[in-house]
Amino acid sequence: MPYPTATPEKIQAFAEHGFVVVPDAVDTADLDHLQARCETIIEQKDKLALDWAWEAGTTVAEREFAILQSSPTLIWPTEFRSAPFRRWAVQFASALMGQDVEFWYDQFLAKPPVKGAKTFWHQDEAYWGRNLDDRGITCWMPFHDVSVENGCMQFIDGGHKDGMLLHKRPDNIQSDLLYCEPDATRRVAAPVRAGTVTFHHSKTPHMTGPNTTDRWRKVLTQHLRIAGSPGEGDHYPWKVTVSQESLSTEQIAAALSGTSEPGGA
Repeated sequence: MPYPTATPEKIQAFAEHGFVVVPDAVDTADLDHLQARCETIIEQKDKLALDWAWEAGTTVAEREFAILQSSPTLIWPTEFRSAPFRRWAVQFASALMGQDVEFWYDQFLAKPPVKGAKTFWHQDEAYWGRNLDDRGITCWMPFHDVSVENGCMQFIDGGHKDGMLLHKRPDNIQSDLLYCEPDATRRVAAPVRAGTVTFHHSKTPHMTGPNTTDRWRKVLTQHLRIAGSPGEGDHYPWKVTVSQESLSTEQIAAALSGTSEPGGA
């Protein structure tokens, strides 16, 4: 299945709404290897992942991984840096932004059955800082059908035009998870089938609900930036850094002993 190109209609919709849905973009066969790799992350989550919803008052060993967070590209760099879906996402995002973009980093985000936590409303730039002011775009790629019940993406229509919103830390969370309070009357839910992806601007407020189903909800986010942009920096006052002692080169190498490409880049 050929990957689609960004039509003028998609480009205009992205500029107006701050997000766009691209149906049947990724051949599901291209997701199979990625999904198999990410199963390894779930199985060895204590060594290969963080808990983005790490509950206050619990130790690292007591994490429930209500929102499992990791990076396939950090763990298997050669496999995923040149993957077809990666090359396509860069091209499509460049057309949407009207400038050349480059891959920055990815995140495997998985929510366990029943107890998968809500991801609060937030803007990606809230984490990245002023260095990436209007310079970022994210491709959100589920491995399977997603719905409101298992945590599909939801956006604030036109929210990228509202500027940077005040962000705070949830009282019951001790990870670096942040939240903001946008105008939720402009909420648009985006349930999609496997193979469909969404793109959103780095200032577009977005969230995903809890996973209330009996299966893991699994997605890959690819974070892209205008080519030549600096990394994150010039941070907002709400920025926090929390160590969960995961994803060190030594831990990855030990966890993946006997498999290809231990370590990261």
